[in-house]
Amino acid sequence: MATSALGGSGLLLAASTAVWPTRILAVRVPEVGDFTKGYEQSIWSWGRQFVYTSDGVPLDAFAQPDPVARLVLLVVVLLLAAAGVTAWLLRPGLEGRLLAAVGLALALATVAASVFERVSFDDRSLGLQPGLVDITTAAGWLEVAAAVLLALALALVVVPVALPGPANAASARVSAAAARLAGRRPTDPAEPASAAQPVARPVATWREGTSPGSTHTPSVGFRDDDEPPQRPRG
Repeated sequence: MATSALGGSGLLLAASTAVWPTRILAVRVPEVGDFTKGYEQSIWSWGRQFVYTSDGVPLDAFAQPDPVARLVLLVVVLLLAAAGVTAWLLRPGLEGRLLAAVGLALALATVAASVFERVSFDDRSLGLQPGLVDITTAAGWLEVAAAVLLALALALVVVPVALPGPANAASARVSAAAARLAGRRPTDPAEPASAAQPVARPVATWREGTSPGSTHTPSVGFRDDDEPPQRPRG
């Protein structure tokens, strides 16, 4: 269940890169006067690029055909990975584990390749451009988080099969630690209280008889240890 949650979260985060750009290259060039001229180049993980002026007007001179094939490849890989994780969730045997491992490996390779390409990009390849600013967008940071989650999910799928001994030992340590923490947890106030002790009640006894030789006839009945108080007569 934890592996499916990690893998599903990583795939959802990676899907954001199909819609929003992961980086922005902004150039601000000072001109004569009191204003600044420049442009912003938005770059997607699957190769799309769009250039705006500093006023937000698209620059048609920098327009390029969108690499639709790379976008289709990204979507197909994410769907295959989601199908593999779902198959393992429904069939947790060896077959489901194999499908999940293949799907997560494909998704991790695609997302990690985009992350490494963005991180290793050299701004000097664009030439000498004063005022160049390289910005990683929110989608870019989500892509990094997706790569980390997918790597953890893939490790949880592969390690128990590739290294069963260390995996079982680690699982036993985690279970023992969880048991110790559960045993030391404070008492929950919502838990039902223990059974109350029985309350002692007054015991009824026979009234004592008269002493020997007395002519008074003893009355037969019961005597309570705790007699209710008498009301004063009005």
